[in-house]
Amino acid sequence: MAEQRGALLEDTIQFWQSRTSRPLTREDARQAVENIVGFFTTLQNWTAAAETRPSELEANKEAA
Repeated sequence: MAEQRGALLEDTIQFWQSRTSRPLTREDARQAVENIVGFFTTLQNWTAAAETRPSELEANKEAA
């Protein structure tokens, strides 16, 4: 597991390093991964909530 985590952080650094001029650390990579996971978790939660309340969403669409 630790090897996989290390590889993920190194891949993250490699991906984002070409997009910034400052050197990225493993902590930067850890934070980036945490933020991406949080983003997709939020999207997943919104989707689940929308699936449980379709009539409410339809009413909002019709009102707009």
